[in-house]
This record gives sequence, C-alpha cells and structure tokens, in this order.
Amino acid sequence: MNREKVLHVENLTVSFKTNQGMVRAVRGITFDLHKGETLAIVGESGSGKSVSSRTIMGILAGNGVIDDGKIIYGGQDLTKVDEEHYHELRGSKIGMIFQDPMSSLNPIMRIGKQITEGMLLNGNHLKNRVKSIANETKNTLLTALDVVSNLSDDRKVLKKSKDSDKQQKLIANAKALAVAKDNVKEAKANYNSIVKEAKIKVKTDLKTKKQDTANELAALKALPKTKENKTKIAGVKESLLRFKKVTKKEAYDRAIKVMSEVGIPEPDRRFRQYPFQFSGGMRQRIVIAIALTASPEILICDEPTTALDVTIQAQILELINDLKALRHLSVIFITHDLGVVANMADRIAVMYAGKIVEKGTAEDVFYNPRHPYTWALLSSMPDLDSKNRLRAIPGTPPNMLFPPKGDAFAERNEFAMKIDFQKQPPMFKISETHEAATWLLHPDAPKVDMPNIIQKRINRMLEASDEEAKNA
Repeated sequence: MNREKVLHVENLTVSFKTNQGMVRAVRGITFDLHKGETLAIVGESGSGKSVSSRTIMGILAGNGVIDDGKIIYGGQDLTKVDEEHYHELRGSKIGMIFQDPMSSLNPIMRIGKQITEGMLLNGNHLKNRVKSIANETKNTLLTALDVVSNLSDDRKVLKKSKDSDKQQKLIANAKALAVAKDNVKEAKANYNSIVKEAKIKVKTDLKTKKQDTANELAALKALPKTKENKTKIAGVKESLLRFKKVTKKEAYDRAIKVMSEVGIPEPDRRFRQYPFQFSGGMRQRIVIAIALTASPEILICDEPTTALDVTIQAQILELINDLKALRHLSVIFITHDLGVVANMADRIAVMYAGKIVEKGTAEDVFYNPRHPYTWALLSSMPDLDSKNRLRAIPGTPPNMLFPPKGDAFAERNEFAMKIDFQKQPPMFKISETHEAATWLLHPDAPKVDMPNIIQKRINRMLEASDEEAKNA
C-alpha cells in the first residue's frame, strides 16, 4: 500500500455548548489517511464519527468548539485556517457524501442545476489561475501565521505556569515570537508580490487569447456562411469563454459525463428531472456525482448506504470502490455496520464514546479483534452461516455531558476489571499495524479469550478463504 499521508488528525477534541453544559463529543482521536486507501470509522450512533468528519470538512454546528488537536492537510492545520481558505478546500480538495440524499438535494430544483451549480459558482478560471500561481507562497504565509499563533498560545500557558524557570522561558518565547512575526511580514510581502505578478501574467494571457480569437473569427467570417463554418465560429467563441470561466455548456458536458460515471442511465433526459423522479439509490448516485464534479482528493462518505435497502447498498459500495480506483481517491467511510466495510476498507478505526478504541488493517480487526467493544460489534453482526443467537450489547452509551473517568465501555463490558472504572487505558501496540485501548492487553491483566461466536466466525472465514485459494 502507498504510505503517503494525505491527512493527519492528531488529538482532535470537539465539544458542543448546550444549556446543560459541554457535551464532549470527540475526545482526543488520532489517525492518518494514506493516499489511495479506504479508512473506515465504525461505531454506534453517538460515538463521534460524524462529528469528526464534519470537523474535517469545517462544517461544525454553531455551538461546536474545537478544544484541542490538529487536522493537517497539505501542510496546513485546518483547525486554524479561516473560512475563506476553507471554502477553497471544501469540495475541490475534500468532498463529502451525506447519509440521506433527500436532505442533501433541493426537492424543487432540477438535478442538472444542482450538479452544475458548484462548477458555475467556483469556475472563474482567471481568478483560479492567480490562486494556483500564488498557492505555494500562500501556504508559506499560513505556516508562518500558524507559528505565531502557536507561540502566542504557549505564552499564555507560560504566564499561568508556576515553573521555577518561567521567566527564562518567557524571554525565549518573546524572542521566538519576534522572529516569527518578522517571518510573517516577509511572507506577506512575498505573497502580495507573487499575486501582483500572477494577475499581470493572467491579464497578458487573456489579452493574447482575445487577439488570437479575433484573428480566428475574422478568418472564419471571410469564408462562405455554411452550417459547418457557423459551428466553427460558435466553437471559437465558446473557447474564449471557457478560457475565462466555466460556461453553461462546459458544466453541462461535465455533468453528463459524471452522471454516466456514477451509473445513471439516459443522463441527457435525467439532467432535467427533479429529485422525486429518482429512486433512493439513484438519488444517492446524484449526491455522489455532485461530490465528484470538483474532482476532490479526499472523499468522506458519512453512512451513504443507511437509508437504502441491502441490494442497493451493495451497488453503492461497489460504485464507491470503482470510483476510488478510477479517480485515485482517498476515502473515509463512516458507518455503524462492520459488515458494510468488510470488503472495501483497507484499515478500520473503531470508535466509542468519542474515542478510537481499536484500529488496524481490515484483517487485523476482523481476524484478530482485541477490544471488548469490537467483540461486541462483531457478535451482534449476522452472517449467512450463523446458527447461534446473536449477542446484543447490553446497556446504553454514556452521557457525554459527564464522560466516565475510566474506560467508557466498562459499564457494558462483561470483561471489565476494577481499573477500567478508574483509569482510561492507553493504546497498546499489538503489531506494526494494529493497536487497541483496553486494559486486557496489559501484561498483568488476566487472560481473556474472545467470545466463542466470533472465534467460530473467524474459523469459517479462514476456511472459506482457503477454499477460494485452492479453487483459484
């Protein structure tokens, strides 16, 4: 697998202000997303999966607060960028598919307009060229601003500290802060200079294009007024318009192409229809098409199959897999159902009560699960060969207004020990790719075997895998 990181989330902590107090929705999660892989985030409702994805997208609710952590994309910490910069990333770099297509689509707007809307609004090619030329220097400026912000935060903490060497640290911080502010001034001046040069270059290129177009049109107009020549003239005019912005014809062509790509039959006819004229599965394909029009590098799928029946679920999952391979996407797939991700996830992170309790490759999690919550999820998941009664997970998730002191799953865990109620377990490394946060992995913990129902299932899967290998 390609190990190039496209996204790094570190110690992300998110809370929501309510009348009852602060709801601790996400509590210090850390994970990476690698280029071309599918990372599945699995957990029951209320575990913090969707909040994590919305934080990455920069679309937290108004009462949401990022208490701590980093989201590193393209060398920038997204928790510290402004809305203007986020607007440039959202959709074009990081796309998202939501779970209910009817809540994502406008019921009184034609499908075609909804697919092309984003392309037309963000399709000023001249402005985008200037941004592209100045992008590297802008990133340098944002990095310099991050350094100033971090040093300022450190200074606030130092002022409140009672360290014996507090004064020395404050002096060192002040010196570093002065240097960082000078770097910001230099980076800002460099950025403004590059933007000015880029605007001149784009303006010159546009002038040249207009002149070339005028010469070409003059030559064509001198020819006989045949249907073929009229089509050529229209094509030359369209070419000039496309140089400046995304035209309606260009947006239409791209929409038809992406509609075909996601498996919508007769896209020319469907383009003019309304959402109510589509089935649930087709509406979800439209939502996927909208997400793909901006050609994002990362695609976040927030339970995209929840509202669909099993047959359509399989088709949508297969479509996402095919699109990932075709467009070289990196995918974050959020679901409450481990069975959904069995054949599509490269790595899995299991979340409970705002924390990642286990993460590893799909093989690690399915064939060697180590956290009691992962055992509980697998035990409650049906398969074709199960003859035993499925095991329900007793109790309910904790109230995140008052997060538990110890392991959040302890109250529902039949294997819980005294320490589970007293102290949160750290992440114990099982292998290079696998780790889990449970005290059962501590060297002094009693040996506990995974439930028999899971062991039998693993044995069946291994036998089936061996049989397939023999027949291959």
